Amino acid sequence: MAKKIDIHVHVLGRYERGDSAPSIEIATRLGNELSVSLDYLVGTTELLIDKDVTSKILTIQKLPDSDREHILFALDAMIRDAKARLAYS
Repeated sequence: MAKKIDIHVHVLGRYERGDSAPSIEIATRLGNELSVSLDYLVGTTELLIDKDVTSKILTIQKLPDSDREHILFALDAMIRDAKARLAYS
């Protein structure tokens, strides 16, 4: 792992033991290598972000406003229905 994020193995060991904390740059590289967010890496969330979902969100954000509104309206309805099914199952 140290080689993949371009740090010395002893430095990685200090991070793992909690003797030292990585810079934001190193933490970002580590998160990217592990495919986790910085929030997950530092323990402020237990939610792993799905890259496929993130990609779709970024695609939606780039669409014209009217298209984005229609997609989000439909998505809201599907989320509401899914929650209702879970609540009544």
